[in-house]
Amino acid sequence: MSFTYTSADLAEIAASIPGRANEAGLLFVPGAKFEGESHVALSGRDLDVDEAVRVAAKVGAVFISVSPSTFELQNYLDELVEDQDKLSARAKKLVEAARQHNGERQGVTVIWAAQGLLYEWQAGTDWLVPFLNDLHQAVEESEEKSSAAHHERMAEYYTNIQTAASVLAESRKYRGEQVGKRRYIMASIIAEAGMEEIDEITLTRQVMPEANKLVNARAYEFEEDFRARKAEIAEELRNFPAWQVVYTKAERKAAAIRFLTRKADGHRLSTELAVEISDAAANPVYVSRY
Repeated sequence: MSFTYTSADLAEIAASIPGRANEAGLLFVPGAKFEGESHVALSGRDLDVDEAVRVAAKVGAVFISVSPSTFELQNYLDELVEDQDKLSARAKKLVEAARQHNGERQGVTVIWAAQGLLYEWQAGTDWLVPFLNDLHQAVEESEEKSSAAHHERMAEYYTNIQTAASVLAESRKYRGEQVGKRRYIMASIIAEAGMEEIDEITLTRQVMPEANKLVNARAYEFEEDFRARKAEIAEELRNFPAWQVVYTKAERKAAAIRFLTRKADGHRLSTELAVEISDAAANPVYVSRY
């Protein structure tokens, strides 16, 4: 059976999901984003903290943890402004107004794990993003920002970001790690490559997304190739020693993940593909060779 949809149909479907979920006895979580196969990001813009804690309880979390962050104006100035003595009048006014927030909480992250997933609910203060946006704009408007020297520095800055992203994408350790855990190994990989230290904000907000784009694109190519050659790949897995010596579905899935990671040049592929290939290896009669 084939279905077709108008724009109105799709709008109605989207609006009906919360009610449909409730009728089916399912938990509807607005704004949830799956980053990779095991990381769920929740935003304070979509859920308040009580709703976030209820989600944790609903999905079976044993405990939750909290990680608050403090506003330190100088950290942002060091990151965003090359020569702080040449700030424009508007930028200086914004900076002076922001000093009142030094030492205040600027954000909080609530973390829990459940059913093999890592959940993070993040909320930030209402003044931080507007301040950073205004400061970015003010700095861009300054004479120093329009100079050739600045453009050269910015080009070098973004080149360093791309270089760092490439270093991570080329690291078997990085691309073989789960998405939610990659942030904890980025700095050491970059240091081992001989690059200068990069601040945590730039690593998290700019380098890591770029690196993940590169890794995900290559991983997708491997997955498409392996699915197209499922019978062949399953036959190879069937002869993989670590897969041969285990017998439960969970153990064989884990062995299949290791096998596929090795075959995909260190890229961690999806759990779904590992299950498909492992099942095909366990039941060769059902694997089409055409």
